[in-house]
Amino acid sequence: MMAKGDGEMAPAPVLAVGLGRGFGGKSTGLSELVWRARDQGRDVIVADGDARSRTLAGMFPEAVSPATDELPDVKEWLSGILNRMVEERRSAVLDLGGGDRVLQEYGRDLLLVEFCGEYGIEPLALYFLGPEEEDLKHVLSIWEAGYYRPKRTFLVMNEGVIREGRTMAGAFGPTLGDPGVAGMIAAGAVPVLMKRLACMDQVRKSGLGFYGAAAGAKGVSGKPLDPTYAFMVRKWLRDLESERVAQAGWLP
Repeated sequence: MMAKGDGEMAPAPVLAVGLGRGFGGKSTGLSELVWRARDQGRDVIVADGDARSRTLAGMFPEAVSPATDELPDVKEWLSGILNRMVEERRSAVLDLGGGDRVLQEYGRDLLLVEFCGEYGIEPLALYFLGPEEEDLKHVLSIWEAGYYRPKRTFLVMNEGVIREGRTMAGAFGPTLGDPGVAGMIAAGAVPVLMKRLACMDQVRKSGLGFYGAAAGAKGVSGKPLDPTYAFMVRKWLRDLESERVAQAGWLP
């Protein structure tokens, strides 16, 4: 925490790093964090290091990305984000793509969790995964490598990528029963369910963020979402918030 003035204390900046394979809901979850912070009056740095998709950069034109996907450029880009966080005292929402290679290489140069502790930044890891075995293997490989293992960790299971006809319990039961995941949870990782949003395509086409769509703001068409869709978004946001209610202070 740092002094804000008039006796108030401003929250410490949060380094929120999204990790996991593609199509696990990472861009959806990270964009929600950005819009949530801005809806509550906090500006954040948006950093898109996923060279294969650049989805965050597509949603947030001000997002910063590495010059190329070559490792030296990615490491320089990541260092620049951390320097900005220290100098500007701003949180950052960071998509590292898969994250394994970058964290392994960068972790040899800079211990991220220790760096954050020294400069008053709260590190947060968000692992996004679908129900496939490869999703789980990828997450566990990053966790077990140990290069970025903050005390604040979410394990986000995305209902939106479950094949039709499968239940949540059936899809993610093997994941939650895996000894590696049990170890993550025992170490403090918090499982979170990100439910399916049936009108996700309509929200994206509107050009609105989730909070603008939920509040009835006008989209690129000059009209707000239909009331049924706006209700779906509000319910989706409420459900997501209820999953993290005890950890709301972890978020940017």
